[in-house]
Amino acid sequence: MQNKMLAEAMRKALTLRWSPVAVRLLRPGEAVPEGVVEPADRIRHCQSITAARRGNCLYIPPRKHACPDGAGIMGLITMSPKLRSGDLYLLFKKLPTIECARKMIASRPEFAPGSYTATVLAPLEKATFEPDVVIMTLLPEQAMWLCCASTYGSGDRQVFHTSGYNSTCADLTVQVMKSQQMNISFGCYGARASSDVEDAEVYVSIPYGQLPTIVASLEKLAAKSIPEARRRLYMPPVIDSTAHTGGAAASQRVEVVIDANRCNGCGICEAFCPEYVLELAETADGEKARVAAGDKCCACYTCVGQCPQQAIQLRPAGRG
Repeated sequence: MQNKMLAEAMRKALTLRWSPVAVRLLRPGEAVPEGVVEPADRIRHCQSITAARRGNCLYIPPRKHACPDGAGIMGLITMSPKLRSGDLYLLFKKLPTIECARKMIASRPEFAPGSYTATVLAPLEKATFEPDVVIMTLLPEQAMWLCCASTYGSGDRQVFHTSGYNSTCADLTVQVMKSQQMNISFGCYGARASSDVEDAEVYVSIPYGQLPTIVASLEKLAAKSIPEARRRLYMPPVIDSTAHTGGAAASQRVEVVIDANRCNGCGICEAFCPEYVLELAETADGEKARVAAGDKCCACYTCVGQCPQQAIQLRPAGRG
């Protein structure tokens, strides 16, 4: 039930196209969860994420992993000497020297062979198991809000450990399981070639234990910050003309206009204004906003965007 609620909350807050994908690496001796199916054909880990976000619930033992590199990185099998050596990266023209290839291999996160016996994946809302990580396929703007949600609860900025090599296996699964920190991936050349991840999409992986906190923060952001940003609240009404008709100084000056009939004296504009242009003052109709220092306006449009009564406008100085 919690998985379904978490998935629905993220879908609603971020307007997701794809379901978040629950991923678990089965430990030796662990039973196969209910409701998952072994695919008829061999499949790569990146392909299984695509299949799961489309609604499939999968159990993938080593015999059904099509990418031996990924299976080795996740500790399902012993990686072959040919893959371990780095020679194939030179053969496929993916890296320039054997030293470079070996450095990349040595620095990527991996699990020891035999650490795990299979991968299981499902859309989070359908997962009958507790995931190790939850992997999401997102647009960059959606990924940004996940970063904001992570910072919202802690104040910490994110530090990502990623590469264009071995993305879904190393960067999204092993790295996140080991570090217990959210990570981002742009995919790797293998994932981009063998799955349907689109050019403008990125991956974000979250440790399952942190998901409830991040979702709670995301819901708070979705109450105001997300819809405001998506409405482009701070965008000037006309930004497609750069012609200066009265000189640079004249073109940059603006006049702050307040509709006193609309203003309800809430004080939001005064609180938000970074240059103290606006203030509240007593009038015959109660407190209203007024322009206290119009020449200081930096035209950030925050007051225009935040005013709940749409009582404030900015217009070029000198225009009626």
